[in-house]
Amino acid sequence: MIRYLLLSIRFLDDRYHGLTDNGEKAEWPPSPFRVFQALIAGNARGQELSESFRNALFWLERRVPPVIIAPDARKGRELLTYVLNNVSDSDPNSRTPKAIRPTLLNGDQLVQYAWTFEDAANGAMEHAKTVANAARHIRCLGWGIDLAIGCGEISATFPTVIAPRVLYRPCQVVSASGLDLRTPKEGSLISLENSYADFLKRYELPGVTRLESAGAIYEPQRYVTGVSRPNVAFRLVNAAGDTVPIRHQLIAPLVGMIRNLANRPRVIESLSQDVIDREIKGHPKGGSTKRVSILPLPTIRNGPTDGRIRRVMLAQPFESDGVLCCQLAQLFDGQELTPLPNEERFPPIYLERLEERDKVLSCYTGISRVWASVTPVLLPGYDDRNQNRGDQQKRLARAEQLACKALAQAGIETSAQVELSRVPFWAGSLHARDYCPRDKLCHYPRYHVRLSFDQAVTGPLAIGAGRHAGFGVLAAVEPCKTKPTSS
Repeated sequence: MIRYLLLSIRFLDDRYHGLTDNGEKAEWPPSPFRVFQALIAGNARGQELSESFRNALFWLERRVPPVIIAPDARKGRELLTYVLNNVSDSDPNSRTPKAIRPTLLNGDQLVQYAWTFEDAANGAMEHAKTVANAARHIRCLGWGIDLAIGCGEISATFPTVIAPRVLYRPCQVVSASGLDLRTPKEGSLISLENSYADFLKRYELPGVTRLESAGAIYEPQRYVTGVSRPNVAFRLVNAAGDTVPIRHQLIAPLVGMIRNLANRPRVIESLSQDVIDREIKGHPKGGSTKRVSILPLPTIRNGPTDGRIRRVMLAQPFESDGVLCCQLAQLFDGQELTPLPNEERFPPIYLERLEERDKVLSCYTGISRVWASVTPVLLPGYDDRNQNRGDQQKRLARAEQLACKALAQAGIETSAQVELSRVPFWAGSLHARDYCPRDKLCHYPRYHVRLSFDQAVTGPLAIGAGRHAGFGVLAAVEPCKTKPTSS
């Protein structure tokens, strides 16, 4: 019978300060490996771990990564403070600046981790009970100031998730977007014990401080909320490897050039003409629900930006296996884009596979409740019916209905509040009328759309009649930064 080892950790404050392993950004939710470390630290207390607890931790290392249920948190304001400089020999009172930006938990301070196991497996129930009892000794999770109380239990049912709490589940599709969180793996306990032993030996030699330490062993795991969407991204470069920026008005020909790569013999030989026609070109219209979306990604950030297109993404439908994206990543990487007949002349452009750590890309592939369109949404219908003419309120109400229809057509089932605007929500984007879709899409009404979902969702997101051709591309934003900008 399937059982759940459920560890519940409640913070004493509504702020969390833990960072990713490289310290570049906030880590939320706290990774399972961080919980693994907290279990060891809370039960060791300067002494060796008991044999039964060590065996239970060895067992936990081999479990499938847990499902995480956490509050819908948001980033707080950055605070600049000064801390004692630990490496200063000349002035023991010298201080160094340190920027702190906590994660705000919005009043909900409970995080839960659910591992699954078979109770009939040899010793599984005893190991699970040992870990559950050990959770009572957790004292903090994150920084030393992130005080927390832990408890564990064995449950036959999965805990209920009530909005706005968010469920993060491990995803095995390599090309899916989401969060990369550290999880324990075989060897994690031994590596942490070795690291602690090296820490204790750092002052063994007089006048010598040993800073080298054995690294901790863990496994990065992709976590998603809701449904996952496999994708692969490229950078637009010239022959020298320099980035090539493209104007918003050239979205349609850019998408056409990328789609035209599928006509090359090497791609046809690898994928077959049938897959290319149905899933890349979308022929016949409506003949396949597995169509790949070609999404140019304008450069966006919180500060000023020119908004030019320097990246492009290929995304399969939600819950796909990601195999086609992996194939396209290999087939399209390094290929030159060829302008179509009668299209505007482009400089030489090549596709270069983009790393997942790209900051702009993370705006399109992150997890958030609030999303705003970077390119306008082409609503799948008409907002200017005869009965609506002259009545702006009725016209907007009709447009909101069409936006909800666009969500359903894109396979997004999470309900959302819709806000429409002709002017963009992002700096660098253009007024909705300034975009040039292909002739067959020109008649659809265009709006910039902001969506506030009831629960957090994972990108990339694109909605509307042009969602496969670069229109209706959404980016994750903080709720306080989604006001329309003048254009």
